[in-house]
Amino acid sequence: MKKHEVHILKKSAGFSSMKDELSREVEVFLNTKSAEGYEVINVSFTYYEATELIAFITICK
Repeated sequence: MKKHEVHILKKSAGFSSMKDELSREVEVFLNTKSAEGYEVINVSFTYYEATELIAFITICK
């Protein structure tokens, strides 16, 4: 049975380019986890109260 993990990364609206910043963070995170043998199941982005951008990442090993 595969072990699934959900990770949450977020950026506040104080950043002028929070979407670009968060996308880069997600990319680095996924590259690291892929190198450790994890499989990416799902990545989704959502705004929370128009002040934060949140990435939900599901991976499994």
